Amino acid sequence: MSDDFRQKFKAFSDRMISVAPRCTNEEATKLFLVLPLVNFLGYDTMNPDEVCPEHNADFSDKYKNRVDFAILKNREPVIAIECKALGATLKDDRGQLRSYFNAAPTVKMGVITDGMVYEFYADSDEPNMMDSTAFLSFDLHDVAKGKIEDSVVDGLRSLQKSNFDPENIGAEAKRKLIFQSLVQQIEELSQAPSDAFVRLLLQNIGLSHVRAKAMVDYIDLTKSAFGEFVNLRILQRLDLSQKDKDQDKQVQTTESTKTDDDENKEPDIVPSETELAVFEYIKKRLAFLSRTDDLFNAIDLIEYRDYKGKFVVFFGKERVGRLFDLYESKDVKYKFDFGPDFGGEILTNSLTDIDSSLLNVFTARVGEIPVKGRKKPAVKEGEPA
Repeated sequence: MSDDFRQKFKAFSDRMISVAPRCTNEEATKLFLVLPLVNFLGYDTMNPDEVCPEHNADFSDKYKNRVDFAILKNREPVIAIECKALGATLKDDRGQLRSYFNAAPTVKMGVITDGMVYEFYADSDEPNMMDSTAFLSFDLHDVAKGKIEDSVVDGLRSLQKSNFDPENIGAEAKRKLIFQSLVQQIEELSQAPSDAFVRLLLQNIGLSHVRAKAMVDYIDLTKSAFGEFVNLRILQRLDLSQKDKDQDKQVQTTESTKTDDDENKEPDIVPSETELAVFEYIKKRLAFLSRTDDLFNAIDLIEYRDYKGKFVVFFGKERVGRLFDLYESKDVKYKFDFGPDFGGEILTNSLTDIDSSLLNVFTARVGEIPVKGRKKPAVKEGEPA
């Protein structure tokens, strides 16, 4: 059921993106982008007792307050939708939505949108006081490219007419906000584990008394463990076993002895453990970073060549498809050269520092190089579908 809704939402997003270029003002945005989403969620946009435009919630005769659309239940507004022209900044008008929220006691959820980006707010802390943080948000451009989390799919499905419960939305919003905070905390801990967190983990494996001097090593070990945990989950999604990885290494080592008309080969050079580890890492990392099928499927076409003092990783064709060169260095653990267009030389002790350059150069190469009859993809990473 979740996958079915996900696919329908993706198809809907594709249609909206195709319509978006013709939405040149706020009225067009409302008519061709916002109302279709309301209808997609099951509300009857042709019934004024269910979807009411320009609904008012006035504090007094002097202070008039209207919202672009109100979704009604028993003829009382329960959802307020504030619309902006496509491409407008949403944060500047959150106060307008908040004031309507305050003036309409029956409203339980507020939405602000430019037709592509949607932010959903509730009153999880205090009745009729709109939260400062959205409990749900998404961009249809991301959805169309398949970049949509399960929490977003579940959250949007709960807002369908058949599922929406105005009285429970505050509690549900609170749960989602806490979930977002927990995800953020876990991400921060994975990058910079605190002493208290590392000590807790060590206690759970039987190391209760750890000296302060040893904590530096244990913190680094914890960061590595986080990275391995993520990599294992990626491998599970790719359905790759350790045996598959070992076979890949054997094949790649054999291929490193092949000649190439464009380069002077030294077939007797064998890649070091560090070079092979980097090669395996960047494939797994790109599987995590890639957000389109074209990029994900192209990972299998990444290869390497080893030279004296230099390890070359490329996509498809070595010269035109070069991703980076890896050099030996006495000063740092890794010395990369991504070329002048993709960050140039990067000296680092942490492979996560190359994420941006790695994804950018890989995206460019996949878009530029036809390999074995493969056509140039119509959509690149980071571009609208």
